[in-house]
Amino acid sequence: MMKNKETDAREKIIERLNRIEGQIRGIKKMIEEDRGCFDILKQVSAAHGALRSLQKVMLEHHIHDCLEEALENRDRKSGLLKDLARQLSDL
Repeated sequence: MMKNKETDAREKIIERLNRIEGQIRGIKKMIEEDRGCFDILKQVSAAHGALRSLQKVMLEHHIHDCLEEALENRDRKSGLLKDLARQLSDL
């Protein structure tokens, strides 16, 4: 049985979130163990990069969905594109 694209995308996002959660727990453990500041900062930077990457993936999906809906529903096209522009400016 084939999964639809939305389910597959959701599962990949959840996998990314699980990895990020593990990174955050690792950072917390490093702080509790009084590890070196530079080592902790490297891990914070890695977690930040993972979050930015997740943000890009989610944004790509959102843009795709909004544009697809705008093309299918021309009556709502202007409103959908305005909403998308507003959301992008809020990032």
